[in-house]
This record gives sequence, C-alpha cells and structure tokens, in this order.
Amino acid sequence: MDHASTRSISFRLLGAVVGVLIVVLGILDVVSTNLVLAAGGKEMNPIVAWTMEHLDAWWHMPKILIHVVAGMLVYHMLYTRFTTALALMLVFLYAVVVHHNFSLVL
Repeated sequence: MDHASTRSISFRLLGAVVGVLIVVLGILDVVSTNLVLAAGGKEMNPIVAWTMEHLDAWWHMPKILIHVVAGMLVYHMLYTRFTTALALMLVFLYAVVVHHNFSLVL
C-alpha cells in the first residue's frame, strides 16, 4: 500500500523538499570536503576516511547513495509534526557541517 497518497499535500510537498535538501547537502558536503582536502585538510570522519582510502576517486559514491536513500526515506516517512521536526533538525545540523567545511577554505 502506498502511504504517500494518504498524506496531505502539504506533508508530501514538505517531504519532497526536505528529501531534496538532504541530497543537495550531501553533494555540497562532497564538494566542500574535496576543497578542504585540496587545501591540505584532513577528513575527520573515520568511516569516510576509510572509504577514501579504499575507493580512491570513487569515495563519494557510497556517501551520495546514502543521501539519496535518506532523502527517499524522509519523503515516504514524513507523516507527523514530530517526524517533520526531526527531519528539519537533521537538515539544519547537516547544513552547519557543510557551512563549516566551506568556511575552512573560502
């Protein structure tokens, strides 16, 4: 059963916007991380550092895939004000991380 069709249009629209924001922030995180690394910085997340070591130039693919899946899950699971607040808090915190990365190099 497709639960997305039982939600109000506002929850569907908000879920789509938040899902897209998660994907866009993931892409911006990859871009900002590459800029920091090019400027001589170091990856502080041990899981991402491991993927960089083992996947070389393709390190960003699992990260982007995780963001695409997370965006789709948010779209399909955004039903209540509580889940909306959690998703928006996640977007805000991730935006702070991306902003921090860009502030290191710009």
